[in-house]
Amino acid sequence: MNHHQRRESFSVTISNMGGGSTVVCPNTDLLWPFGKLSGLDGNDIRETAYEIFFTACRSSPGFGGKTALTFYSTHNNNDNHGEGGGAATSGGSPGVGSGSGFGFSGRKEVVTTPTSRVKRALGLKMLKRSPSRRMSTIGATGGAGTTSLSPGSGSGHVSPGAGFLTVQPSRPRRPLTSAEIMRQQMRVTEQSDSRLRKTLLRTLVGQTGRRAETIILPLELLRHLKTSEFGDANEYQVWQRRQLKVLEAGLLLHPSIPLDKTNNNAMRLREIVRQSENKTIDTSKTSDTMRTLCNVVVSLSWRSTNGNPSDVCHWADGYPLNIHLYVALLQSIFDLRDETLVLDEIDELLELMKKTWSTLGITRPVHNLCFTWVLFHQYVVTSQMEPDLLGASHAMLAEVANDAKKLDREALYVKLLTSTLASMQGWTEKRLLSYHDYFQRGNVGLIENLLPLALSSSRILGDDVTISQGKGDVKLIDYSGDRVDFYIRASIKTAFSKLEKVLVQMVAEDTEECDDGGKGLVREMVPYEVDSIILRLIRQWIEEKLKGVQECLFRAKETETWNPKSKSEPYAQSAGEMMKLAKDIIDEFFEIPIGITEDLVYDLAEGLEQLFQEYTTFVASCGSRQSYIPTLPPLTRCNRDSRFLKLWKRATPCTASGKDFSHTAPPSDGHHPRPSTSRGTQRLYIRLNTLHFLSSHIHSLNKALSLNPKVLPATRKRYRHRNNNNSSYFDFTYAGIESACQHVSEVAAYRLIFLDSNSVFYESLYIGDVTNSRIRPALRVTKQNLTLMSAILADRAQALAMREVMKSSFEAFLMVLLAGGYSRVFYRSDHGLIEEDFENLKRVFCTCGEGLIPEEIVDRDAEIVEGVIQLMSQPTEQLMEDFSIVTCETSGMGMVGPGHKLPMPPTTGRWNRSDANTILRVLCHRNDRVANRFLKKSFQLPKRR
Repeated sequence: MNHHQRRESFSVTISNMGGGSTVVCPNTDLLWPFGKLSGLDGNDIRETAYEIFFTACRSSPGFGGKTALTFYSTHNNNDNHGEGGGAATSGGSPGVGSGSGFGFSGRKEVVTTPTSRVKRALGLKMLKRSPSRRMSTIGATGGAGTTSLSPGSGSGHVSPGAGFLTVQPSRPRRPLTSAEIMRQQMRVTEQSDSRLRKTLLRTLVGQTGRRAETIILPLELLRHLKTSEFGDANEYQVWQRRQLKVLEAGLLLHPSIPLDKTNNNAMRLREIVRQSENKTIDTSKTSDTMRTLCNVVVSLSWRSTNGNPSDVCHWADGYPLNIHLYVALLQSIFDLRDETLVLDEIDELLELMKKTWSTLGITRPVHNLCFTWVLFHQYVVTSQMEPDLLGASHAMLAEVANDAKKLDREALYVKLLTSTLASMQGWTEKRLLSYHDYFQRGNVGLIENLLPLALSSSRILGDDVTISQGKGDVKLIDYSGDRVDFYIRASIKTAFSKLEKVLVQMVAEDTEECDDGGKGLVREMVPYEVDSIILRLIRQWIEEKLKGVQECLFRAKETETWNPKSKSEPYAQSAGEMMKLAKDIIDEFFEIPIGITEDLVYDLAEGLEQLFQEYTTFVASCGSRQSYIPTLPPLTRCNRDSRFLKLWKRATPCTASGKDFSHTAPPSDGHHPRPSTSRGTQRLYIRLNTLHFLSSHIHSLNKALSLNPKVLPATRKRYRHRNNNNSSYFDFTYAGIESACQHVSEVAAYRLIFLDSNSVFYESLYIGDVTNSRIRPALRVTKQNLTLMSAILADRAQALAMREVMKSSFEAFLMVLLAGGYSRVFYRSDHGLIEEDFENLKRVFCTCGEGLIPEEIVDRDAEIVEGVIQLMSQPTEQLMEDFSIVTCETSGMGMVGPGHKLPMPPTTGRWNRSDANTILRVLCHRNDRVANRFLKKSFQLPKRR
């Protein structure tokens, strides 16, 4: 491929930059990732990029500065600069790590031997060409004006290669400056370069310190260059048209700051651009059009996001214009004679390109991404002849990976990152997924270069990437081993589909003479139903594996003791065994080397869920709370002279008021009673831990099933419908575990209060009288029990268990007040002490466990008990009246007339202050003569003995 062909190809590539991922780079199948530009072709972009570059570097040596930036090639042994020469630098060097990125060093004053650190870091070899490769004749004008790329130049002739000057050996020569190198690389004519220099000279009169990012370059060019400075009027019109189209692209079509379509300045600029399509616009100083153009362009360029004055004009920093211009600059690093090679002067050229960043709005992460793309793009467009370019692109991905990890990424950068890496990865994986078609014996080694780049791109993106494969999309997992395995299997499958089409064609050719064209013969061929056989084998495998889990379940039912394996594993050993088996099954399931469809996943998940539900039911099989609630004693009326009270007073004649009644409390050491929690209750805690262990691990199993990118779409409708609802594979198990946790927590709480703590609660609280048998001993034991419970239970189980203990203790307190039997009598004056005791009981649950139960929950659950305590504070007559009214209303008999008796209200167990049975029980425990007569008269209740 000669130079002219390559130049044309490059121009077409740029001019066809399309919209996003829908346009393919010419002569390749590589998607262009940098958005669409309309109205500007490749030459327009390249020339504008050079103008921006030269303006940004105008104060640098070689661009008009006092000292030229000089380069000597390593091969020039005749100029007293051998391979052993050093390089004098005034700054740092291109870094590979430490966040510096590839490509930039301090300013080079004189480079005696260009040992490029960038090329060394990227693994690119140095060029070795003839001494005339980077040399120029010293002409009359000197500087950059001595080398001509135009056919009419008198100082030499244009070579048929890349426009380099072939000079007579006898003429004096000097190294090319960086400006000359860039002009040659960007294929800019001497006339265009001269016009640019004149414009900058005129623009910067008296403003030599003006920054490049404050210059609206197309506007200055339009102001200072006239028709006379061009070869003919047509050349000037084309040039003027380009400058206006650049302003249109940067200020109207792709502004960096959003623009209102009704903006007056934008409408005026749009009109001027439209006028230039038919004829050249007048740019003289007296032209109204030029004055309008200057005003609107300046106004649009100096806008800011917040309305405050800006120190940078915005005419070339909008996406995608800025990226197209910067990519055009980066393309200049490739040797025009052999575009698979990178210039030795890349360090200095990249350093100079950095000066355009403020004008183009480029950041270091964006540079690293664009540089990576340019290296990769060059590898593709040069027919993949130079693996070093691919290796350099892969090396740059390490810098891109570091940039992608930063938290302060801009939205534009994320967009560029996604589109660029997706394009690179799509191109590489298209070949890796069918490498039998793309690689033969002679070039199979290229796979070794492609594979790291594909894997690195995937890791940076951080998500599963979908690859289109004809009939459907295939998700690939972001792990090297699985991905490589998938490449191999996909390529083999493609190849076999082709060792099959050939066979069918052979059969067809052999049956051409048949009357039916060989269709009958083809129908007689019995196909080998690989898919159905694989499906049957997989289901057999699933059944065998599930049998192993079922055997574990049966062993658990026979041998589980609900003793934890250790303090760090406070759950049933059978649960750990079952979850390990399930995890191993799922891991092995996805290692099976076939296409796993979602149908198969559901088959496996349904089998596991049935076993999980059965095990959950087994864990929750621990009885019911009713088995721990004491039988309600028969209702009696209080008798002041009952035999029990007389005996009680004799037994405690000297008990001081307010002293704790703790004769039935469990053994204790001083003021620190031991917990009364029994072994059976502790085993219930282990059941609770087991349920939460199941829940967390089943959640992990569900993620392993639902997020595995190997899973192909379902073929059965019922599974597709369920998947669309985004439901879990184990929804029924989750619901069963939640119900089981509630049940086990409730049973454990009632066992703790009514069995383990019975001696300090129901059997001793307020026995005899309230004053001498307060709640303090019960509170001490309860606190100890709660502390032990918190130490045993997993964190996630504590809140529910604590609330159930609170509910059961409130229930026990109610039973003491309403179903205390013969041993409890209450006076109306006792309600103050009872109320104080209950407040202390509430405080235990508000303060225990670091706020496991919010105070508003405690208050809500305590409302019933507080209502009963409030009943105990009412006069007996009021209780009798309330009881009569409520009883009549609930029975439907209206008012009780003479000779009629009130019906006995049923005992429902749902006690509250408006319940007739609750009021009746308060009267039954009221040590009061009026209450005694009322109960005897109304219901003939017996006296207490």
